[in-house]
Amino acid sequence: MTSNYIPDETRYNFYHAIHKALRLGHCRMLPALSALDYRDAARTKAVMADLRNLLAVARGHLEGENREIHAALEERLPGAASHAAEDHEGHEASFVDLEELILKVEQAPMAGRELAGRRLYKRYAVFAAHDLEHMHVEETELLAALHEAFTDQELMAIESRIVAAAPPQKLAAVMMLMAPALNHEERVELLSKLQKAMPGPAFEGLLATAIKPSLAIRDYSAVIGELMLRAA
Repeated sequence: MTSNYIPDETRYNFYHAIHKALRLGHCRMLPALSALDYRDAARTKAVMADLRNLLAVARGHLEGENREIHAALEERLPGAASHAAEDHEGHEASFVDLEELILKVEQAPMAGRELAGRRLYKRYAVFAAHDLEHMHVEETELLAALHEAFTDQELMAIESRIVAAAPPQKLAAVMMLMAPALNHEERVELLSKLQKAMPGPAFEGLLATAIKPSLAIRDYSAVIGELMLRAA
């Protein structure tokens, strides 16, 4: 499914950064599963953990959308979020299927692990394809409805509620994908906003546990340098 709607780039778009993160996650995971040597127990364990972490980020994003975005939009424009809600139901089924397939890889004897891995790879590829298509619809059709129903300030408030509800560990997992997915200016804007919203120790912890490990040293230094200039 595609959409001919071209979003108004002057309006607030809270899908942009998180969708960049999820797209990066999918683009990393597909080749990781494709090339995985299931005879390597340590590598297999690490990739299964990475896949679970990615799916947890995707599920957390979906839950925040259901709780805050879809619920608010349905109050203003009844029916506007119905198609996206149907897609989310499909995603929930995919999460169950994928966890079952991950367990089969982990529990399979060595002789059967390759076949279990192929099944997981193909099922994940279908999920990733559907998710990429779904994100496009959200960024076009659903965003059009949100722009019609809400001011930018209201959209920012919705996003703030989603971020505030995320436990530190889940926020760190999101940031580890989001930081490398964004360009320099986007990283600075995101971290500047989080710096103002979070207590100092919590923000410093996020930098140390999520942002710094996920970026090249040069990129991390550039972001921190600009944050320091803004704070001066």
